Amino acid sequence: SRACSQRKSACRDGTGVPDTQKKSELGITGIMKGRKIEKTAREALLKAIEESGASIKACCEILLLSERRYYHWKRWQEPVKRVACNKLMPEETAAILETARSEEQADLRAAGLMVHGHETNKYYCSQSTVQKTLKAHALASPYEPRKRSSLKKPEIRDLLTAPNKVYCYDATDFYLTSGLTVPVVPIMDIFSRKNLNSGVYLRTFRQKDVKALWDETLFNEGVNAEELTILSDNGGQMKGRLTREHLSGEWQVSLVHSRPHTPDDNPWIEAFIKGLKYHPARPESFETVQDVVDWVNWYQKGYNNHPHSALGYVRPNEEHRGLGKAIRQQRKDNLKLARKERLAYYYECKARVREQESGARLEVVHNSFAFC
Repeated sequence: SRACSQRKSACRDGTGVPDTQKKSELGITGIMKGRKIEKTAREALLKAIEESGASIKACCEILLLSERRYYHWKRWQEPVKRVACNKLMPEETAAILETARSEEQADLRAAGLMVHGHETNKYYCSQSTVQKTLKAHALASPYEPRKRSSLKKPEIRDLLTAPNKVYCYDATDFYLTSGLTVPVVPIMDIFSRKNLNSGVYLRTFRQKDVKALWDETLFNEGVNAEELTILSDNGGQMKGRLTREHLSGEWQVSLVHSRPHTPDDNPWIEAFIKGLKYHPARPESFETVQDVVDWVNWYQKGYNNHPHSALGYVRPNEEHRGLGKAIRQQRKDNLKLARKERLAYYYECKARVREQESGARLEVVHNSFAFC
C-alpha cells in the first residue's frame, strides 16, 4: 500500500511493520494494568506507538495499555530536586563536622553532639539532623535499632510526676579473681533516672544491710517519705518482714513488688545494672572489694552527669534538681531561632540567584539588539 511504501525505510522486510522491539522483547507480557513498567520499557513502547503510524487508540488496544496511562507516560517529566528552606547553613554543617572530627568529641554519638552544640552555642539542631549530616559525610557508625518487646505497664507509672516520688532498687553480683561474690545494690529515682546510692557487700547482704542503705539514702535526700513509693523485686532481703516493717512502719513508705520472674516490671533498674556490669570502661577483673567500690562510685558519677535519652538528653542530676523542663524548652527555642535564621538565609540565597539570572538575561537581550 501507499502507507507501507512511504514507511519502507522503517520496515524490517518491506511489509509495513516498523523496525521496533516487540513487547515480549521488553520483558512485558499480558495486560499492563497494575504493573510497574521500567523507564526504558516505557520509552521503547512510546517510540513504537509513534513510529507505527496507527492511531493511539488502536495501538493501546493491541498493547493492552490504557490510553490514560499512555498520556501519563507522554507527559511525564524528570522531577526537579527541591532544596528545603530549613536546610542547615554551610557554617552549621562545618561546625558539626569540626566537632565530630575533634579528638575531644570523637567518642560522642549523634545525641552527644547535639547536646554539645546547644551547650557551646556553636549550632542548634536536632539529633536526627546531626545523624544525617554524619551519614552524608561517612562519619556515622553503623547502627541497628534495638527491637523492643511489648511491656505491660506497671501501676507505678501513674505516680511518675516529679522527682522523689518513686524509687526502685535491685541487687546484682560482681566476682573477684579469688572467686568471692560481691553483691551490689543500686538505688534509683525513676523519674530523674538518678542513681542515688549503691551498697557494696561481701558474699551476701541481709535485711539489716537493706535497712541501713535506705536510712542513709532517705536522710541524704531529705524527702517526704509519706509521698514516696519504693519498687523492688521479690528477693528475700527486699520482701522480708524486717525490711517491710522498717520502711512501711517507721518511714511510712509505700512498697510495691514486681511479679515473680518478670524483670520487665522494673526495667529502669535492670537497664542501669546492665550498664554497670557491661560498660566498655569496666575493668576486666577485680582484685579486692575496694576495686568494686571504686568502679561503682566512678560509674555513678559518670552516669548522673551524662545526657540520658529518656530525659530528652538531659543529665539525671539536672532533672533531679528540677532543671530538665527549662533545658528542654531552651533547646526548642534555640531550634526555632535557628530555623528563622536558615529561612532568612534561604530567601537571601534565592534572591541572589534570581538577580544573577535576570542580569544574564538582560545581557543576552542587549547583545541581540547590538547584533541587529
